Amino acid sequence: MATSLMSTSKPAASAPLTDGVFASVFSPSVVKPPKYRRHFALQTLATIPEIQTALHKHLRVLLGVGDESFVYGQNRWVSTAGAPFHSHLGSCPPPDRLRPPTATDHAVQIAREAEAPIWGMLAAWRTAVGSETMTKLLASVLNDLMTEFVTWSYTGVYREGLHLHLEFWVDHLFSRIARKVLCCIDEKLETQPLPETEVKKWMDMATARLGALRVDELFEIIVDWDATAPAIEDLRYFTTNPTTRGYLTLNFVNVLQARLLHPGASTIEILQFYISIIRSFRILDPRGVLLDRVVRRVRRYLRERDDTVKVIVGGLLADITPDETGQLPPSDPDVLTELAHELTRHTTRENTIDDGEFDWNNMDWMPDPIDAAPDYMKSNKITDVISSLVELFETKDVFVKELQSTVAERLLKNKADFNQEIGMLEHLKIRFGDSALQGCEVMLRDVLDSKKVDKVIRKDLETQQGKKGRPVRQRDDSVQIHAKILSRLFWPPMPEQSFNLPSVVMEQQRNYEQGFGALKQSRKLTWINTIGQVEVELELEDRTYRDEVLPWQATVIYAFREDPAGIAEQPIKKTVAELASDLAMSPTLVRSACIFWASRRILAETSPNTFSVIERLPSGTHDDNDTLMSEGGLSANQPTDSSLAAAEAAALAAATREAEEAERRQKMAMYHRFIVSMLTNQGAMPLARISMMLSIVVPGGFPFSNEELKEFLASMVKEDVLEVGKSGVYKVVAG
Repeated sequence: MATSLMSTSKPAASAPLTDGVFASVFSPSVVKPPKYRRHFALQTLATIPEIQTALHKHLRVLLGVGDESFVYGQNRWVSTAGAPFHSHLGSCPPPDRLRPPTATDHAVQIAREAEAPIWGMLAAWRTAVGSETMTKLLASVLNDLMTEFVTWSYTGVYREGLHLHLEFWVDHLFSRIARKVLCCIDEKLETQPLPETEVKKWMDMATARLGALRVDELFEIIVDWDATAPAIEDLRYFTTNPTTRGYLTLNFVNVLQARLLHPGASTIEILQFYISIIRSFRILDPRGVLLDRVVRRVRRYLRERDDTVKVIVGGLLADITPDETGQLPPSDPDVLTELAHELTRHTTRENTIDDGEFDWNNMDWMPDPIDAAPDYMKSNKITDVISSLVELFETKDVFVKELQSTVAERLLKNKADFNQEIGMLEHLKIRFGDSALQGCEVMLRDVLDSKKVDKVIRKDLETQQGKKGRPVRQRDDSVQIHAKILSRLFWPPMPEQSFNLPSVVMEQQRNYEQGFGALKQSRKLTWINTIGQVEVELELEDRTYRDEVLPWQATVIYAFREDPAGIAEQPIKKTVAELASDLAMSPTLVRSACIFWASRRILAETSPNTFSVIERLPSGTHDDNDTLMSEGGLSANQPTDSSLAAAEAAALAAATREAEEAERRQKMAMYHRFIVSMLTNQGAMPLARISMMLSIVVPGGFPFSNEELKEFLASMVKEDVLEVGKSGVYKVVAG
């Protein structure tokens, strides 16, 4: 048996080793060893890179790559036909002025190419390395030259009809020269015509290179959208299959993450770029599949930003009303006015309900694209700028709440009319619905009705004073109040920073209340002194100052008025502590007001936290906006406008926080009674159940989180009002 095996294995052992390996792994019909094995000498192998370099150099010249002066055919204009073709798009005339090549152009170009030395070199190169190797070298060189031409000719150049320029280069230069070189390498190809499929394949390759270039430039294209819009047309030729579409979205999302979605970019910049993305991708892919895949990460990032809603609402309510001359107001870089323009361009078609899935009679119905995500949005909301921004969050309530706050702030300003706000609300009602903006409608009605009521009250007060024959007050005490009467339940919460008003103002308020009571007998006024505007006129020794300021700023400067019984020669000085005590105002708010008046050259900080009135300015500073220098008791470190604005904003924010904290403590006192009563009647409860019960019992709902409630309960434990059991339940301390 062993001898038989030995004899039968000898023929197999004499076969080549590679044959045995191929036969053992692959079938003979799949992988076969080469019929002819070509082995080059070392000297010949060393010439292959040299041949490739020389081939690249000569073909680069023939194809016009890197030569901005390259012109196809005749290098002159034909008045009746137009301009000739230039290989560099930046040097080429527009497509509508580009003439097709004539027979003369072809003859001139072929004659020019025939003078190139490459045709004599090809035969020697073929002899040295063979036709097969030369064909491979030619394919590698042409591949590199196609990429090089697209990058050199089209980078940063965005024109309509660019695809026609690329098609001319492929048809009349690339394919013809490539075919001519192939015929020199393989003489059998001279008798065969150039297949049209081969030219189309080369054109598809060039289009793919152009598309890859535009994908790399897509961020810059969208940033400068007005000047680069034609580049989107180049991408339309590229994104014709799921593979290229996937490449575009993946690459662009990664670029967005690296260059846009980071803390260094402002929310306005991100939203502006987001709007440009919507507009560009709406042209690139009208069905919105690519846009849906690109903006997901942008939308997720915008949801995480705290000021996203504020910026969007501020942009929607931006003033874009032209003046009497038809000129638009100057654009504010801190306001996204683009949204206001988009809102006014609203059409009914944009907000029709997309019920294509349920409209069985819709003959234009189309299935979802093959590369659409499972949760692909079929409606046109994603391609509409306003709808897309409104749908950023799960509910519209966050937008409606911010809208009410912003509208309230605008309505409380001292304006002659509110036509711009009325127009914007009409557009917003189309987007959000009438019921969502009911609060804004009530606020607007309050302000408009307040003008009528205020006019009647002022007229009645003047009539009563005329009948009583009251003498005219002194100029420094002349105060006239105009009030806006607000429906308390429909306006957003307004934190009250309480302080003592001047007595003359309080007297005018009492008179106004009496007039309002006579007109509206069942209603009572509650003054919000923090909000409003005060027109002040300050008479100093060498000037008169007029301005419109906030109530707390006017109250502080009023405290510096001259005392009729005092000594006029001495400048009036007051410290921040004195003012805070006299006015019952926060020291932070007092110092902010003093800094404000110091910036207006009304006060000067003569020593830390001590301010005095500047009755007379130093010579040469009346019309100068620079900071006051140290002269005549003035401080050399007066604040600049930028530092003033920052200080004022910080002070106002601090005062607002103090007011909110005071309001919070006041509410917590009410919750204190709720909790004690609840635990007394129902027994010990864990934290979660206490929170649930408070959300049910407290009018308007319990506004604090479980962590804040836990801190509050801990303070009650420290006060020996509550105690915590072993299982974490809270109960009232036994008295």
